[in-house]
Amino acid sequence: MQSQPLGLRRIAQGNRVAMGLFITETAVVEAVFADDVSLDDIRDWLAHIERLITRRQAFYFISSTQVGASLAEGYRAVQGAWYKRHKADFRSCCRGLVRIAVDAEERERLDTPALHAAWGVPYFVTLEREQGFQWIAERMVSDATVQ
Repeated sequence: MQSQPLGLRRIAQGNRVAMGLFITETAVVEAVFADDVSLDDIRDWLAHIERLITRRQAFYFISSTQVGASLAEGYRAVQGAWYKRHKADFRSCCRGLVRIAVDAEERERLDTPALHAAWGVPYFVTLEREQGFQWIAERMVSDATVQ
């Protein structure tokens, strides 16, 4: 997937169009769920992602849940309803999704073909935050060289 151009100046030269300037901007959003995560926290996180989508802002998303964190009852329903409403736009703006697992068991649970398919964007599960950011950096370089 390519990043959306933010600014473009085209100069007609015969039968070709020359680009005077091509600017891309890609955000990296990290969400760390810790302690007691309320439904308002979930809605705030989703509103942040929705603002990126509304602006058609390309982004990478990296997410982790700290050991001992508790997510409010009903968070999956809120997240699922949001994703259902925004699936197509999410997929067009999100360049990649990273999940940081707390242990091998969680990694196995998160790294399934079904979840890869469900997200519909490049998806990477790791135990190490640094590996997640490395994966994102590699994709950012790849996206930039495609253009």
